[in-house]
Amino acid sequence: MTENPPEVSNESNGEASLLSFVVHVWKEEAPSQEHQAAWRGHITPVPDGKRRYFANISEIPDLIAAHLKLQKRF
Repeated sequence: MTENPPEVSNESNGEASLLSFVVHVWKEEAPSQEHQAAWRGHITPVPDGKRRYFANISEIPDLIAAHLKLQKRF
């Protein structure tokens, strides 16, 4: 069952605000047996379209937080 995302009230004007992100991840094979494979990817805010790459999936929350800080409406 699919749920609708919750509406977030923008206090300045009472309008609902919602941001979406497209996240692409892929497994990058290790160059040798001494190294481990790593998950890499990029995140793209919609409709911003400015792709931000990451070398570790644990970076995703920081990339989202940094994008939100740039938004004047939040």
